[in-house]
Amino acid sequence: MSFIEKIRGIAGKIKAVDSLKNPDFRMFFFSRLFNALGMNVRQFSTSLLMYRVTNSPTLLGVLILGRAVPLLLVSPLAGALADRFQKKTLIQYASVADVLIAASIGISLTTGYLSADNPGSWWFLVAMAFFDGISTVFKGPATDAMIIEVVGDKLVTNAIALNLAGQNTLRLIGPVLAGVTVDAIGFEPVYYGMAVIYAISFLFMIFVPYTGKRTPTGSNILNDIRDVVVYMKKERNILFVLVAVLCIVFFSMPYQQLLPIFTEDILKVGATGLGLLQMVTGAGSIGGAIILASLPSNKKRGLMMLMSGLILGLSLVVFSFSTVWAVSIALMIGVGLGQAGRMTLPVALLQTYTRPEYRARVMSFYGVEFGLSSLGTFFAAILVDTLGIQWSVGGMAIMLVALSVAALLFIPRLRNLD
Repeated sequence: MSFIEKIRGIAGKIKAVDSLKNPDFRMFFFSRLFNALGMNVRQFSTSLLMYRVTNSPTLLGVLILGRAVPLLLVSPLAGALADRFQKKTLIQYASVADVLIAASIGISLTTGYLSADNPGSWWFLVAMAFFDGISTVFKGPATDAMIIEVVGDKLVTNAIALNLAGQNTLRLIGPVLAGVTVDAIGFEPVYYGMAVIYAISFLFMIFVPYTGKRTPTGSNILNDIRDVVVYMKKERNILFVLVAVLCIVFFSMPYQQLLPIFTEDILKVGATGLGLLQMVTGAGSIGGAIILASLPSNKKRGLMMLMSGLILGLSLVVFSFSTVWAVSIALMIGVGLGQAGRMTLPVALLQTYTRPEYRARVMSFYGVEFGLSSLGTFFAAILVDTLGIQWSVGGMAIMLVALSVAALLFIPRLRNLD
């Protein structure tokens, strides 16, 4: 038996990689892997670039709000389209848009238009964030709903967790390399590299087969949106999960976008330090994702989701008030563990409890919640000028801890979801 055959034999016995035995999912996995790398680098670079161009927490909040507007206004439409048309096609169109957005920012930096010497150029970043939000809103529901169509019901939690583990593996190196690059030679190569990464994601998606297409029963898309609202009102489990996710992301997400303020003003570690914090968060998420992918069954997923929110909240409370670099970076492991549960379990639960013909539309409301969470980030950014960054982010994390404990104690239906 050759060495490669031995490795394949060992991998075949490991439950954590069950989904990767499906060749179609492997192509889907690598496409999403590079897409996530591009998104991680974008999140790292764009927030830091905005803060360095403007030195304004409020305008950083405006950037976040610009990306949130499409998530709030267009998500239900995107979900309805994903239930009507091929999800793969929508994902590919969004990937092309991602390439163009990254390249446009790179060109604006090369020409010198986007710079601290021209602080009024911040509007261009907000505009690109808006278009990035449109891209995200169309590929998000399609991507989430497509996973179960590729791997089936039994492997959906495993597949989602593997996606997260793979994405966070690249997150170990992506932000750090971006941070070192920014500190050494500037933002330009980061954005051109981002365009290449999104192009690779597009190429892998070419090899993923088209999945099932729903035959719409409504006369138009507005009827499709109305139908899913009626459906969600009847399915209480779906509503419980959506409300729980809204609370978790609303009170935890501000730290992600406002992290450059911590690294620039509190910890004073620069772009490289920012990349290291994100790298350690990714390591924590990998650990959490591997644990979730290795679980023998789909039991207790509601309980684990709420516990993830609690771990995330507690880690953020302590991080927010830390001024010691070693303590801050260690706490990112807990943040990553909480993020793994927050990103994996709600998607798995929603896909499990949603009928196939409604999946993309239900997942579009999951996307709306991230738009609403960006309003929380905008609110937190405005509070920075009054309360400071530590109380702004830390206060919201304290609310997350309180809500997580309350849900664990007083909402047994959510706690007992499998």
